[in-house]
Amino acid sequence: MDWRMIAVPIIGAVIGYITNWVAVKMLFYPHYEKKIGGRRVPFTPGVIPRGRGRLAKAVGQVVESQLLTPEVLGGVLLSEETCAMLRQAVMDWMEEMKASEMQVKDAALLVMEEENYQEMLDSTEESLTDFLYEKILAMDPAAKIVEAGMTIVREKLADSMLGMMLGGSFVEKIGGQMKEYVDAYIKENLHPMLEEEIGKELSGLSEKKVGEFFSILERQGADLPDVIEKSYRYLVAEKLPVILTAVRFSDIVEDRINAMDVAQVEELVLVIMKKELGAVINIGALIGFILGLINVAILMLPA
Repeated sequence: MDWRMIAVPIIGAVIGYITNWVAVKMLFYPHYEKKIGGRRVPFTPGVIPRGRGRLAKAVGQVVESQLLTPEVLGGVLLSEETCAMLRQAVMDWMEEMKASEMQVKDAALLVMEEENYQEMLDSTEESLTDFLYEKILAMDPAAKIVEAGMTIVREKLADSMLGMMLGGSFVEKIGGQMKEYVDAYIKENLHPMLEEEIGKELSGLSEKKVGEFFSILERQGADLPDVIEKSYRYLVAEKLPVILTAVRFSDIVEDRINAMDVAQVEELVLVIMKKELGAVINIGALIGFILGLINVAILMLPA
């Protein structure tokens, strides 16, 4: 057997293997630009270090447009399994809080600054006061109070000599004047009275234990886990696109990759494509071997 029939394919396989191995290594190496006499050495830095900016931008765009889209994230976040986990977590937390001595204020200060907590109380007090003030005025309490009082007066004067002397028109006139006085009094004094009482209630609520507060809500028929789940569903369904637009995952990913060391970028790519790059090298050896066989076949053809 002619030794070339074995040597040529093997040499072709070795050349193919080495060629592809060098090509893969040149994707990453050298990590930094090399210069000789002030001139950049060709093919330095490697392909990926040189194009890291483009790679970072492309990865960021893929993550934002294909992976972390509102549809994909919404499907995961609004799945029955996720919502059930959320509800169970809230229920477990409530049970834990019921057994604790923590006050409502202390629980709130775990998630916000004291200044923000006070602002929330003040805002709640103001909103509730304004709401109740407008609702009460809309009911026209002065008219109801005066009408109730005048009904009693009419009954008392109906069969009396004084009633006959005063007459019905006089009584109605007095009633109109009383309504104006009562109405003015309510408009002037109702708002500060409500504000004071609501402030006292909120202050007292802050000092209650969390478990006691939950018990109050339950006695009033409030289902806190249900409220939180519905709020969560609304937030995800209605606000997720806005949140993702504000977050800009593409910029985060791009900035993160650009901030990484070149060795870290290499490690990242190898974690994702190590098997594929190994296959490229092995395919190079296979192609070299096949070309070697073809070369042998050509050499064996008759002249």
